[in-house]
Amino acid sequence: MEKKKRNLIAIDKTVVKANKKRYFVYSAVDVERNELILMKVYLTRNWLVTRSFVKEVLKYCENKPKFVIDRASWLTQALEIRIRIRKVSESIA
Repeated sequence: MEKKKRNLIAIDKTVVKANKKRYFVYSAVDVERNELILMKVYLTRNWLVTRSFVKEVLKYCENKPKFVIDRASWLTQALEIRIRIRKVSESIA
């Protein structure tokens, strides 16, 4: 996927259980284009994993877009503190 100017990206995490193990599926979608930017599976969920995911998402952005997230503390920390993205929106869900 090529770099593009992106204004709004939604990030979400889902837990999938298989073979008695939990897997954390992170996804990032360009809201305006309805385009999947990145989806990855991790064995754990914390701000370090989230920071790594967001940094990889930003590789597909020409700018620093605004993010739509839930209120998960590790996600908020990864965006605001570790990557220094100031514009963060929280979804109502």
